[in-house]
Amino acid sequence: MAQTAPSPAAATPAAPSTAPSDAIIVTARRSGENIQSVPVSVTAFSPTTLRAASITKTADLMMKTPGVFLSGSGGRENSIFSIRGQSKALSGPGAAAVVSYFNDVPMPTFGSGVATFDLSSVQVLKGPQGTLFGRNTTGGAVLYYSTAPTYKLNGYLQGTYGNYDDRVLEGAVNVPIIDQHVALRVSGQYEKRDGWTKNIGTGFSTLDDANSRAFRIGLKVEPTDWLHNVTTYDYYRNYYNGDAFALIQVYDNPSLVDALGLRPALEAALAEQKKNGPRVVDDDMTRPERVKRMGVTNKTDIDISDPVQLVNIFGYRRTRVSYDANVDAVGPLPSDGSVPGIPAGTPLNLLDAGATQNVEQFTDEVQLKGRIGGDKLRWLIGGFWLKSDPIGPTGTFAGIGTVPGFTEGNFNYSFYSERSKALFANLNYDLGWLVTGLRANAGFRYTWDNVKSCTAADIHQLGTQNPDDCVAGNPNLINPATTRAKSSAPTWQFGLEWQATRDLFAYVTTRRGYRSGGVNSPTLGGTLASVQVFDPETVTDVEAGIRSDWNVGDVKVRLNASGFIGWYNKVQVVLTGVQVTAPGCIAGDPVFGAPGSPYTPDGDCNPQNDPASGTLLVNAGKTKVPGVDLDGRIAYHDFSVTFGATIIDPKQRKLDVNPAVLNYIPTGGIPFYKVAKQTVTAGAAYHHDLADRGSLDFNLDYYYSSKVSEADFAEPSYDLFNARVSWNNVMGKPVDLSVFATNLFDKKYLAIGGASGRGIGFVGDIYGAPRQYGVQLRYHFGS
Repeated sequence: MAQTAPSPAAATPAAPSTAPSDAIIVTARRSGENIQSVPVSVTAFSPTTLRAASITKTADLMMKTPGVFLSGSGGRENSIFSIRGQSKALSGPGAAAVVSYFNDVPMPTFGSGVATFDLSSVQVLKGPQGTLFGRNTTGGAVLYYSTAPTYKLNGYLQGTYGNYDDRVLEGAVNVPIIDQHVALRVSGQYEKRDGWTKNIGTGFSTLDDANSRAFRIGLKVEPTDWLHNVTTYDYYRNYYNGDAFALIQVYDNPSLVDALGLRPALEAALAEQKKNGPRVVDDDMTRPERVKRMGVTNKTDIDISDPVQLVNIFGYRRTRVSYDANVDAVGPLPSDGSVPGIPAGTPLNLLDAGATQNVEQFTDEVQLKGRIGGDKLRWLIGGFWLKSDPIGPTGTFAGIGTVPGFTEGNFNYSFYSERSKALFANLNYDLGWLVTGLRANAGFRYTWDNVKSCTAADIHQLGTQNPDDCVAGNPNLINPATTRAKSSAPTWQFGLEWQATRDLFAYVTTRRGYRSGGVNSPTLGGTLASVQVFDPETVTDVEAGIRSDWNVGDVKVRLNASGFIGWYNKVQVVLTGVQVTAPGCIAGDPVFGAPGSPYTPDGDCNPQNDPASGTLLVNAGKTKVPGVDLDGRIAYHDFSVTFGATIIDPKQRKLDVNPAVLNYIPTGGIPFYKVAKQTVTAGAAYHHDLADRGSLDFNLDYYYSSKVSEADFAEPSYDLFNARVSWNNVMGKPVDLSVFATNLFDKKYLAIGGASGRGIGFVGDIYGAPRQYGVQLRYHFGS
């Protein structure tokens, strides 16, 4: 549970609050509300909570939020958010099941992380979202709010130094320019850290390093008491050596490994990896990972009358991501000579991959909201619009069985353009005449999505073509073609919420969620042409919960529980290993050239029209995800204990997949990627007042995750401890001194999936961060 959080982004309460003075305010329903009176399973973080838990990256939020996966796929910067068994596709441009928002503006699907400095609030919402705002989702939403300018001179300067020569400098200054009319806030962060993984290959000497910088500029303008405007510019850049992939497993079944004659060499490499341990790898990538994000958000609030308000939220985002990934977790390996045409000793790259994304996105959202009859009826109507286009080379790279210095893999373009628009309305009605404290909530939304993708393979294998180059007749491209996909759907929610007493709240709600369909890349051929396009996915769920607070003498107790079940239809899943795996494959051959065989997915033995990076998005049938969310707190004077848990049991209801790709469905049926069935969090905090010498704060956090599914592989369960001790207002001065340690016991655990599957024959994964410790000094000024 978060500590007291200020209202983010000048959120306006929908009704006069009856919450206690120390209530946590969230905006899950686009108005400031007490977290204990919101019919959504939500975890909120204040700036104090983020610092106390040593949360410095998006992935760190998992330490305090059970039931979510907030990390990456194939690399730390390819953010994958998974909630209740739903995530965005591990590869490709499919719509996200969980959308992240910065100042109420949805982030692009690829590279959608947010730097966690100078934030006023972070909120993690579980379950289908979108009826009230933003984009449709089937899993949840993560809301980030930067600290908005105020009319007081204040700020802070903070420096951190830790092991691996980790240096972090951040700060913020808030300046009132014209009192009650204009204010400015500028903040920034810089980090430079050595890598924690040694590379014995031909690439960079160390991996898993950091080299980032970010800043934000916020401007508040309020020319009158009825017009409020906040504009924020944000910038983030991280150029680093890349992430270290470790070889975890080699499958026994025939696979790509055997088709290239690399089994003896790969098994020897696996033995060497186990001998060296997780912090030593063999990597041959020489292109650094480059990520650059910038954006502008503008929120305008107009008080039309006392109960009526008009809100406009404009957003502009531009994302550039470029990286190579050594997903096979080894350098070039010598072939054993068992494959015709490949002499013994020929060095081959088993599987290398990469991605280049250059995307520009515009969004605008309009809301008109108010109240009728005092607080009898709360209403909101609105509209949402999104336009997203590629602005440079965009696609993925895959090299299978290439000879270093002589042959290269394929770069597959996917110039993906999106248009989305929606209208929505929500009503919240007081049923107090029936039962005191009872309200009904109903919302409806209709969304129209249009996707256009020009797909092609690069004949020069360089990945330098731009969107305007993707036209028929371009001699640099193979099979350029434009494919369109349209979808539309109604979504809704209906629920009852009961504020039984000041300290007891109960609710039941049902929702319909939706995420759009899309287009696979490149231009597919043969039997795979039938899966060039995939359909939208929908979910209908039911959730019921209670929020409760009570006192037992001097002990304050909070206990919250939610039970839920979601039924998913036309589930979008990503299949891996969908590519030619036999160098001698001949179309029409009854063994090697048969459509759907382990050697050629489409029957033409042409790798240039195989799915990008061997991954394919398809609709696979029906699933259901039941589960329970629990969280609570026990506090006695200056000592408190928090706890949380999520238990889910995802199951396949019906497998319904195009026969052309049936052989690529994992052994267990419809896969649930990035899903842990059980996660547990716990924390202990103690505050000791030193009078005029400041105060001491002790924090210990615990996190447990059961095994996490990755296609045919499951990352083992693990648990972590973080600890922090802070001396705040040292000797009565505005200075805070902290020492901290994350992953206190230096647990070795797998955190991010790379390449896995029986078709390719191996598992390469990224290990989580080792123990990191350091000291932090923070100077704060002003009020």
